[in-house]
Amino acid sequence: MLALVLAAMAWAIVRRNQLGVSQWQSTIVPLAAGLLLTLAMAGCGGGGGGGGGGGSGTHDPGTPAGTYTVTVTGTAGSGSSTLSHKVTLTLTVS
Repeated sequence: MLALVLAAMAWAIVRRNQLGVSQWQSTIVPLAAGLLLTLAMAGCGGGGGGGGGGGSGTHDPGTPAGTYTVTVTGTAGSGSSTLSHKVTLTLTVS
């Protein structure tokens, strides 16, 4: 990903020196690439975990197996023009 950002920045510098290319156009490419890199790194963040600890002998097995109900509610707007939507999902942990 870092190589992609560096390539985009190099491309933007080369484009900036060409006639007919505005400064805005040559600035937006590295910014968009940086945003993409940030989102990709955040999306790959979770998972793993565990490790560490020591001699206490306790073990956290995580979420117990079973079926769980998860409710997700989204709200947009304010006052009398508020739009709200609720979805109920079933999560099965095995």
